[in-house]
Amino acid sequence: IMRLFLKNLILHSYQIIFLTRQRKNTDKRKHMFLKIPNKVLGIFIGLLLLGSAFVAKSFFTPPPVVVPTAVESIFSSFYQVHERFTQELTQMKSNQRLTASNETLINSSVSSVSRILDQPPSLLWCLLFQESRLDHLSGIDEPYGSTGLGQFSTSAFFEINQELYRYLDSPQMTFHYLLGKDVRPIVPDRRNLSSLHSYYHIPTAVAASGLFLHNRWIQLKRIASQHHLPFSHELLWAWAALSYNKGGRTVLAVWKQIEKKNGRAELERALLDRDAFIAYTSDLSLLTAATSRIWPRDRSQNFAEELHVHSRNLYDCAFSQASSEGKQ
Repeated sequence: IMRLFLKNLILHSYQIIFLTRQRKNTDKRKHMFLKIPNKVLGIFIGLLLLGSAFVAKSFFTPPPVVVPTAVESIFSSFYQVHERFTQELTQMKSNQRLTASNETLINSSVSSVSRILDQPPSLLWCLLFQESRLDHLSGIDEPYGSTGLGQFSTSAFFEINQELYRYLDSPQMTFHYLLGKDVRPIVPDRRNLSSLHSYYHIPTAVAASGLFLHNRWIQLKRIASQHHLPFSHELLWAWAALSYNKGGRTVLAVWKQIEKKNGRAELERALLDRDAFIAYTSDLSLLTAATSRIWPRDRSQNFAEELHVHSRNLYDCAFSQASSEGKQ
């Protein structure tokens, strides 16, 4: 009904304006419209169309899906929640494995990237700590395998350089926000460590790693939405961090195993409740059954143990004190 009304309104407006102007030679008493220049009438018509489109959008655009989320953040506002991480970081600095300047640059880069990409800074920091112990030159002498601050593999470099259009509306603009310009292709350039396109350059490594984490979140969000699964915006970042380390197939296998063993309601709870997330990612038998969907039995056991340790490290390092106490 509203569309029909707006359509008729526009048509009648055209008729009034143009029919009135056509009568100017026969009508002695000119209407006020006749004194209005054509450019002004064009502007009037444009504004009328713009206003009509705005009203139509407000009436016919469906409301956005409200994603449930916690009132208080599940992530800590500071890093290294658990004492064991604080002690290890102190020892790293005393042994000069982490210099004060590199620590400051990593912290400032994490703060900037996480703000731009709307991700928890404590999670990004702890993910980098888990991957490389904040060594931005990790693996630099290895010809193959993962390397750098976020332990990028060949597939990760390919995604950041070639496939960001799958996850971002404007990859170029995003890089402008993150690093001042589009620095791709990002490569593990051993000869130019301080170059913006080198993954061994700390701000570039943090930006690329943050983008890779962001892409995992987008992937999981799309899958959850396709299956009409409610999820917590924040908690999905924790699942995305597991996907960053162990791959999306592994996370989906865990989701399927939760649903198979305990039903859809429990799967939904694992996507909404941090205590459920901690409980299920601490269940080694469930993780082993999940990974056996992908890997042979002997390999899936080791993979499940690594996933369990990675999960524990993440929520001990990044989750708020309340959730850490809940786990303990």
